[in-house]
Amino acid sequence: MITEMNIEVEELIEKNANDFQIAKVFKKYIKEYVDSIDTSIDTNGGKDFFVKHTKNTDMFLISLYKYILRKNFGSYQPMSTAIPISLIALGSYGREQLCIYSDIDLMILYEDIKGYNTKDMIQEFITLAWDCGLKLGSRVHELKDVADSVKEDVTIKTALIE
Repeated sequence: MITEMNIEVEELIEKNANDFQIAKVFKKYIKEYVDSIDTSIDTNGGKDFFVKHTKNTDMFLISLYKYILRKNFGSYQPMSTAIPISLIALGSYGREQLCIYSDIDLMILYEDIKGYNTKDMIQEFITLAWDCGLKLGSRVHELKDVADSVKEDVTIKTALIE
């Protein structure tokens, strides 16, 4: 399913499709996945289901992120380790215990390096995730400020420890 979705997105990119058209494709595949969960629960109950559901959610988020990178860098995309953005799973998502209709808790850490337009890419990623129907609960922090944020907000500290 993910491979088919990525192929369809690539075809739309080649046709210079806009974000709305791309979001419709992601949304269609996410909906198909959610609709298939009923049969998945019958064969994979308990912890196995939560782990598989978390992994499927990972694949959708990674595909969204890769699309944003492709959109912003085109054929000149730097190595993924050079991009100053990190997506960190938190809460039940980070523990691989994501329930079907839970928020997907995500912390986005970035470094504001000239030329990468990290703030714009993060905003595009969050907007696209919401447009696709994902309930993204996100926290965005600049790397240099996260230590102070942890000292000031116990929920951030708890989330990172968890």
